Amino acid sequence: MGSRPHRRLAPALTEFAFADRRAAPRKQPAQGRAKGTVTAILGATLQVLEDAGLAGVTTTRVAGVAGVSVGTLYQYFPNRDALVTALLADHLEHAIGALEGAVAAGAGIEGAVRAFLAAKAARAHAARVMSQAFAVDRLDDRPIVRAAYARAHAAVSQLLPGAPAERARRATLACSALEGIVRSAILEDPERLRDDDWVARVVQIARAF
Repeated sequence: MGSRPHRRLAPALTEFAFADRRAAPRKQPAQGRAKGTVTAILGATLQVLEDAGLAGVTTTRVAGVAGVSVGTLYQYFPNRDALVTALLADHLEHAIGALEGAVAAGAGIEGAVRAFLAAKAARAHAARVMSQAFAVDRLDDRPIVRAAYARAHAAVSQLLPGAPAERARRATLACSALEGIVRSAILEDPERLRDDDWVARVVQIARAF
């Protein structure tokens, strides 16, 4: 079935993509063909981001790489910021969704951390491209990143003992530590995310919280 390869990115326009109204997509893709178009556009956005950096991302250039008309692109994305936001949203949803799924399944802190790291490893190249491109763009201040952090914080807090206030405090420390460790690995050596010994050490750090 021709549409099957596109299903992996079907939820690309998640709630994260609409976290900042100034850079939100115009609409959600509803049909399989539309989802395929959005997938192609997001893939092209990543390619242009890698080749030309954030300043080189334009709607015209992305449309050309995606093989769609600019008019088709504008049906979903009104500007460059919306393109970049949707790309980041897809990446964040993949990682946070894996974390939340592990927590919901009762995996515990080790299982949740391993699920998060595996999700990051699966998209390490995309994460590296975006981290490098956004390094001077105050990535952590974007509403989309704050929304993702809130969901991650809520998931992690469920795994920690203590009263609600104490769990929230410890979850803040754990999320900050984990994100810092993962971000360093992505920028310095993404293969760490697939190294069993490195993953085990990160799990040990998480257990300390």
